[in-house]
Amino acid sequence: MPLVFLEIRVETFISTGSYETPWSEIMRFPDHNLKTVVWNEAYLNEGIEEKGNQLFGVLTSVESLDISRNNIWYFPNELLKPMPNLSNLNLGKNLLPSIPEQLTDHTKIKVLDMRNNLLTTVSSVIRNWADKMQARHGMSLFLDGNAFMCNCDNLDLIRWINTTKVNLDSRSYKCQLSNGTITDSLTVYNSFSHLFADCKSAMWLTFASTFLSTCATVLLLLVLYSKRWKIAFSIYGVFQRFIEKKVRKRYTYDVYMSYAGDIIIWIKDVLIPRLEAEWGLTMCIRDRDFLVGKSLLDTEAESIENSRYIIFLITPEFKSSNDCLFELDRAKYEKVTRNLDKIIVITKDIRITDIPLEFSFICNYAYFVQWPSDQKDLDDTWRRLRMLVTDWSASNRQVTL
Repeated sequence: MPLVFLEIRVETFISTGSYETPWSEIMRFPDHNLKTVVWNEAYLNEGIEEKGNQLFGVLTSVESLDISRNNIWYFPNELLKPMPNLSNLNLGKNLLPSIPEQLTDHTKIKVLDMRNNLLTTVSSVIRNWADKMQARHGMSLFLDGNAFMCNCDNLDLIRWINTTKVNLDSRSYKCQLSNGTITDSLTVYNSFSHLFADCKSAMWLTFASTFLSTCATVLLLLVLYSKRWKIAFSIYGVFQRFIEKKVRKRYTYDVYMSYAGDIIIWIKDVLIPRLEAEWGLTMCIRDRDFLVGKSLLDTEAESIENSRYIIFLITPEFKSSNDCLFELDRAKYEKVTRNLDKIIVITKDIRITDIPLEFSFICNYAYFVQWPSDQKDLDDTWRRLRMLVTDWSASNRQVTL
């Protein structure tokens, strides 16, 4: 009897959960013919950190890619380069602060889903590319659920939303004015001249300030050049003393906890036993460690200054806490002055889209951890959190720069 060989051509790949096993299986069969890949809740943010541009290296035939709900917060420059035929891309429900400009190298994309990320604007590069795709073959762009800013810097974006031929999911996106008022892009567009009457004045003021600053800078450089050797030796002495001071600094706490409401019970029952008892860290808990009678704001500021890390535990009650917003402002200051090593944001019982808008301004240097509702995903979450808070010698609290 003659043998009959069947060729099986798999064109669709769907997976959820940890990325390691599915990625290994795909790598075992590089000569596949995949057209559609749906890879959700797979911690691809960790895969991107570990594999870089090689993560999608064998997906050369893919036309539709759905990697939504993966906590992705950055893209390597050539992550999507292996997929020249990509036409449908879903990046929704991630933590991206901007639309990756590497997409401009793709000329076949017809649908791009960026809903529920941390976008505050859409760059002119992406807007021009989207218009070109619309003119070539039609383009749908979904942007709802982002933290757009309606201010002088985004005037071109507001005009574009209401005039472009690109198929948007809305012409009325929620946005925040410079004074903090929440409105929508359509209302702002219809009140353009009233809301942004001062923008041109601000532009000329900026130009004049820039010109004067340039003149002052040139004059200052001439003075500095004439005294360059004396200044160089002075700077060397100050820098040497600064380094010596930082090397000797010791932190009082490893982790400062920022939270609001009854979540303190969960912190005492879940976080403290793991971080303090098992991992050997020293935590600063407001309800446990602050002394009665001392100014609360002063105590918070001092405690954050003397902590290596800060963890913001964001729950539904967090959004209405002015105290937590003060701690966020203080954390940003300590991060800029290099007293704070990391800002970690844990979201619990709250969607990414409901995170307070103020957190969109720290997304470039904060680490986000979404606490799972499914108990089987806890082990991966604990591993990620431990990697973030114990990447230094627990027995030596001395800072080394």
